Amino acid sequence: MNKVNQFLLWILSITMVMWSCDNKIDDKGKAGTLKRMDIAEAKLLFIASLDSGKRLYGIKKSSMLRSESDSNDEIYEINYLDENVEQVEEFTPSYLLDAGDYLIAVLKRVDGWFVEEKAYFVKKSDGSVYELQNEYIPSYSGYDELIFNYNFNKRSVMYNDNYINIVNDKNNNLYYTAIRCLSDGSCPDILYQVSSITSASINFKQISEVNDRVHGWCMDDAGNMIYSFNIWTEDRRMRYRSVDGSFSEPIPVIKKTNWDAPDEVYRFVWKGSDGFMALLQCWGEYNSDGGYTDFPNPRHYLMKMENGQFVKKRELLLEFGYGGNYPSSANVFYVKGQVIFNHYWGGTATLVDISNENSYREINCSVVANIVINDELYNFDKNNLSLTHINISNGSATPVFVLDKSALSDYHISNIMDVTENSVTFSAYRFSLIGQNQKPVVAKIGLDNVVTILQDNSGDISDVIIRNP
Repeated sequence: MNKVNQFLLWILSITMVMWSCDNKIDDKGKAGTLKRMDIAEAKLLFIASLDSGKRLYGIKKSSMLRSESDSNDEIYEINYLDENVEQVEEFTPSYLLDAGDYLIAVLKRVDGWFVEEKAYFVKKSDGSVYELQNEYIPSYSGYDELIFNYNFNKRSVMYNDNYINIVNDKNNNLYYTAIRCLSDGSCPDILYQVSSITSASINFKQISEVNDRVHGWCMDDAGNMIYSFNIWTEDRRMRYRSVDGSFSEPIPVIKKTNWDAPDEVYRFVWKGSDGFMALLQCWGEYNSDGGYTDFPNPRHYLMKMENGQFVKKRELLLEFGYGGNYPSSANVFYVKGQVIFNHYWGGTATLVDISNENSYREINCSVVANIVINDELYNFDKNNLSLTHINISNGSATPVFVLDKSALSDYHISNIMDVTENSVTFSAYRFSLIGQNQKPVVAKIGLDNVVTILQDNSGDISDVIIRNP
């Protein structure tokens, strides 16, 4: 065989090998394409920032000890899997968002020198992933403290974290705001309905009015919505959107007198048990002849949405001062079908039922509510590591546990990650020897006051999501 033929045979052999490899990839489908994340067993998820980079972890029941006790937990690293259940190596987590039946995972993909971020819906029940276009990633700037949504109950108030308003309806559609940059250079927050989440496509439908820049919104059980818009202008307003797609006339958040002084201000808007409710502060009122009467002290009214506008239903007698004691995401809770505002002023805590105008009542309580666990209201004191149950019917407070803080003398707690009636899970820096460098850990302490290290050298913890609250 001459050299030319040998060379051609060599080229043919190489071509056949490459063709064989390509066919092997084709036989697998999209080899290396993310299809699933093994989150189905995790009851809590978090991101740990280590020297080697970020890692996504889950906490699950120990495979060796499948008891009912939540003290038998273990931490495992979440795997990114392709359709052949082979691990995809190039992904690291950027951040996580809770989206009801889904997580939204923003992952960083590294391929040599090439780095890009990709976003995915991850189904909590089985870990299936569906790629999300970056232009539809939920926006933090679409949040506004004025309008409160019931999914705040899913966020633990024990650790600091950014919050994005994402809600499911009864048909399993998702709703949230995302930023859309327009040809005029503006980038408003748009309220979207997200439906038909499949591997083939995801449907996005704009819910807000075309020219509205949305900041804060909530939805009732029927699918009606109210949102605030134009928050960065003097003309800040709200708009009601009916489930049939029709819009109300704008509702001014601040109504002024003829001499441009505030007359009425909406302080808080929420979903009540039979429609949207609001708290309105008034400094005076206009008479039928056009004259204006000042109130000696500002009055506060419970409002209800009727035909696209708020209507006064009853006056609230609570003493509102300058102590930040208006309703907010930190003191309003949805519990047992009721909406409970924990009003605190002058050293006195009061449970206020603001579910609707007929259920309104005020009940004295000896502790301040700050967390919901399994549809029950509690006070958790992270300084004393104590948990107290609050009866929303009569305001009585019943101690659940007071843990022995001396068991944590070697720990500086940085985040409370989860609280149950049986234990507290936390991230901390451990000082086991005098002069030793601090070591970050994830640990749990139970009713027996025994500290269990779930993860050593954990790094900094962020994006804690309780998958099964």
